[in-house]
Amino acid sequence: MFETIRWRCHIHANDRRAAERVVGRIAARLDRPVEIENYERYCKFPELAVLRLVSPLQCPTPERALMTALECAWRIATPWSLGSQGTSTHHEFDGIAAANVGAHFSVPGIELMEFNITDRT
Repeated sequence: MFETIRWRCHIHANDRRAAERVVGRIAARLDRPVEIENYERYCKFPELAVLRLVSPLQCPTPERALMTALECAWRIATPWSLGSQGTSTHHEFDGIAAANVGAHFSVPGIELMEFNITDRT
């Protein structure tokens, strides 16, 4: 079972409160709850914060999980570069969108965003 979508993003935010506002806009676009797992400043570019987020997925099959994750991702940005890993018993999918390679984000302030879904517990 694919329980959650794990997100990582680099955003323009001066402090955690500003980052929480961006997460609120992300949650509104996704139309599902989004929880901050980790917040830290990006050491290479101090004007950016790095967030690790989770949102529920609850899909039983790899096909449905991937389609649902992509539907969510497309609400935030286009285009996405996709990847797949896994064995015959576990499946893992990921994607990345970055402004510096032409991605357009529907939520202001995001520079880079990644997602990862897996059926591993």
